[in-house]
Amino acid sequence: MAKKRGLKQKRDWAERCVELWIGLFVALYLLFPGFKGYTAISGAKTLLFYILSALLLMLGLTLLLRDLRQKRRLRPGPAQIAALVFLGCTLVSAACSELSRGNPWYDPNAHEAALTVACYVLLFLILSRWGLVTERLFWVLFWSLTCFCAVCLLQMLGKNPLGLYPGSLNFYDEVYVKRTYAGTIGNVDIVSAFLTLAAPMLLLHTRGQGPKQAWPCWLLAAVCLAVMLWINVLCGLAGLALGGAVCLAVLCPEAKRKWILLGLGGLALLGVAALWLLDLPVGFLHELHEMLHGRFEDSYGTGRVYIWRQMLARIPKRLWTGVGPDMARYSGLRGFVTPVSEMKQAALADSPISIWIPQVYYRKATLTDGHCYPLHILYCQGLPALLSWLTVTGTVLVHWFRTRRDRAAAILGGGLACFLCAMLFCISSIIVMPFFWITMGLIEARYKKVISNKE
Repeated sequence: MAKKRGLKQKRDWAERCVELWIGLFVALYLLFPGFKGYTAISGAKTLLFYILSALLLMLGLTLLLRDLRQKRRLRPGPAQIAALVFLGCTLVSAACSELSRGNPWYDPNAHEAALTVACYVLLFLILSRWGLVTERLFWVLFWSLTCFCAVCLLQMLGKNPLGLYPGSLNFYDEVYVKRTYAGTIGNVDIVSAFLTLAAPMLLLHTRGQGPKQAWPCWLLAAVCLAVMLWINVLCGLAGLALGGAVCLAVLCPEAKRKWILLGLGGLALLGVAALWLLDLPVGFLHELHEMLHGRFEDSYGTGRVYIWRQMLARIPKRLWTGVGPDMARYSGLRGFVTPVSEMKQAALADSPISIWIPQVYYRKATLTDGHCYPLHILYCQGLPALLSWLTVTGTVLVHWFRTRRDRAAAILGGGLACFLCAMLFCISSIIVMPFFWITMGLIEARYKKVISNKE
């Protein structure tokens, strides 16, 4: 008995170390903006990500050696095997890349090259085995998100907290590329994606609670929604709507699931019929109406149709290995040329190219991402990488469904479902994707714990 008690204490110590790392990552990585504002935020976050990943790797190796010494079973599950295959396909893609520019292994401009993908997979593997989901971690997320939203609220008031905008500029200044950056994350698309992951967790945490216990989470979730409406990025709102429908279907009582699915299907058909018949004078609704009638313009979806057409036309040439991890920016895709009035040099210190035309500046933007994460993987890393990534996410979602009655699993899976829906239209970034892989790893860890307790 003493020996068993000692083993349990060691296991608890290991789990607490992993829990401490997760809490440190959530708070520090979310809130640290670097020291040079938005012009260098990606580089600062990338360096911090590598440092934190190295710490977790050392911890993971320590735990692995301990388990080997104690002869514990180390057989990987289907999600872990698929993640390793995804990593292998990514490495093969990097080795087969034929682009003359850029480095598919590590590139200071391409922050999601092979090294970063390897870190993603290692995060997932370590956390899926030794991860621990606790109430403390939720409150770390809560207070970190509160600080993040406070920065966004100050920016909504025209302030420049932490000096993230250059000089005296603010979010509303058209000089700064028309409302492109917010919070301690940067690009508003990435801000929207992160809030799509976090906000559902706040709401699902209140299941079964009364108003006295639930109101702080309700209030913060409402602030998150207000920020998403303020930055006006439709991919995040679409992710909440689609993911919310998925959560409703998965987490509803068993007896009501059939009727809820029928109701959601009826609403979807009604919405499609309304969009088919009515041409509403609202940007994205008008675009959906036109696309349902087979009329596509490159400008639709804030240019996503323009991007997707280019990528789909090029994919057959590099179907199996892609152009290289995060090498889309060097693959010859045609970029946008956007007019911006009264542009100042300081505001575009990190922009790709600016072309001077009398009285007007034009910014020529390089296409760096597919604005659809599965398409981005297919284009950059090839079909085998996409299939293995789909296997990882599909397996994790199945495990979420099987443990949906567990409160922690329900919270994590709800955020994951909404995030995945948003990523069908959003850009990928090293600033937000680690939270995605951490969430998947914690769902896997929780699944193993729930299944072992049942046995």
